Amino acid sequence: MKLTRRRTMKRASEFAMVRAEGSSAAGRFLVLSSAPLPLPADSDAQPAVSRFGIITTRKLGHAVVRNLLRRRVREILRAHGEPLALGRYVVVIPRIYAATASYEQLERDFIKQMHRLLRTENKAC
Repeated sequence: MKLTRRRTMKRASEFAMVRAEGSSAAGRFLVLSSAPLPLPADSDAQPAVSRFGIITTRKLGHAVVRNLLRRRVREILRAHGEPLALGRYVVVIPRIYAATASYEQLERDFIKQMHRLLRTENKAC
């Protein structure tokens, strides 16, 4: 899956909506939050593609560390984001421990939290 401009979130209002209305799953290194995209008014329209966002705060470290985490999370989303690919807002927030974690640890934590998030959302439906 490619993370094109159409698939990335930039507006603060989108991030706030996901955090307020969506469900979340927290792991040791990452917190995933997800909310459904609004359905298109046209009944024949296909569901919109998901939009992804990454929040890195200064608590994680200086700019080099934050950028490294963003690159790692984007690569993990490219590799494993397909189950979240239709009609969702998804926000990934690395925790402080993520700064010292390896790529493999982040990847395992992401997959675990993604499955937990999908399981809780399927129960809610």
